[in-house]
Amino acid sequence: MSNVTKLILGTRGSKLAVTQSGMMADAMRAAHAGLEVEMQMISTKGDRILDVALSAVGDKGLFVKELEQALLDDQVDFCVHSCKDLPSVVPDGLTLAAFPPRADARDALVVMESAVGDLDLSNFSMQDSPLLRQGAVVGTSSLRRACQIRAIRPDLDLRDVRGNVDTRLRKLAEGQFEAIILASAGLDRLGFTDATIDGPRHFEAVEARFVALPIPTTQMLPAVSQGILAIECRAEDANTISLLAALDHAPSRAAALAERAFLARLEGGCQVPIAAFAVIEGENLRLRGMVGSLDGTTQVRGELVGSLADPAAIGLALAEDLISQGASDILAELATPRD
Repeated sequence: MSNVTKLILGTRGSKLAVTQSGMMADAMRAAHAGLEVEMQMISTKGDRILDVALSAVGDKGLFVKELEQALLDDQVDFCVHSCKDLPSVVPDGLTLAAFPPRADARDALVVMESAVGDLDLSNFSMQDSPLLRQGAVVGTSSLRRACQIRAIRPDLDLRDVRGNVDTRLRKLAEGQFEAIILASAGLDRLGFTDATIDGPRHFEAVEARFVALPIPTTQMLPAVSQGILAIECRAEDANTISLLAALDHAPSRAAALAERAFLARLEGGCQVPIAAFAVIEGENLRLRGMVGSLDGTTQVRGELVGSLADPAAIGLALAEDLISQGASDILAELATPRD
C-alpha cells in the first residue's frame, strides 16, 4: 500500500475541466482514506485561443500539452483529461493510468426550449426532424460532426462556434444559431442534463431554457473516446499509479484502447473527420469507425467485432479495413495544403 498522503492534480481552468477533475479528486479521497488531493489550474493553448476554428489552430495536444509538461516537470502528480482531447501517442515518460466509467458518448443537438413547441421529439432523428428547418443555422466546432451532418442534411448552414459550454449556450440564446451540437457527456457532468433520461433533456443555463436531444450513434458516430476521462501521470511514479488504479474501469479502458488505436493508425486529429465508437458485448468488443471528407459527400465506414482481450488489435484492424476502402485517399486529400 502506498504511503503517499497528498497528490497535486493538474487541471485546465474551464468549468467542465474543473468539474471533471473535482469528480476524480473526490473519487480518490473516497477510495483512499486520509489522502489529500490539491487541484492546480493550468492554462492551455486551446483555452487561450478562442477566436479561431480548432481545425485552423492545430491539433497536437491543443488542450493537454501544458498539462503534460507540468507532469514531466514534477509540478503536478496527475492530470484528468477528456480523452478525446489527447493525441493518439502519449509522450515518453507519461502513462494513462486510469479510465473511469464512460459517460454518454453521444453528441446532442441543443435548441431553445421555445423552439420545440408541441413537436414530438421522443424518437428524434437529425435526418427528418421538423425541428430543423431548411437552411437552419447550426453551430459546431467539430469537422467530424460537420461531415456527418452534411451527409444527412446538406441543406443546413453550419458555422463554427468556440468557447466553453456556457459561452456556446449563451450564443444560442442570443440567436446567433438556431441549434448547436455539444457532447452529451459534458452537459451531464456539468449537471445541466440528466443522463438517465433517454429522450429529450430539458435544462436551464445562462438564464435561458434549452432542450438537448441525444443524436443516435447510427446517425452520428462520436469522436474517439468521447465521454471517457483519461487520467495521466508519470510512467515511473509507481505510488500514484497504484492509487489511481482504484478509478480504472475495465470496459472503458478497453473502449479507449480500441478507439485510440484506430485513430493512431489513421494519424487523425482535429483537422480530420474521424469517428469511432466501441461497445462491449460479453467477451467481445464491437467497434464502428468512419473517415469522411470535409463536405460529407464521401464517407468510408466499417465495423469489426473481436476479442475483448486485445482491444487495440481491433482498432488497428478496423483502421486497415477503412484504408483498404479508400480512407487513405481521403486523408491524403485533407493533408494537401490549401491556398
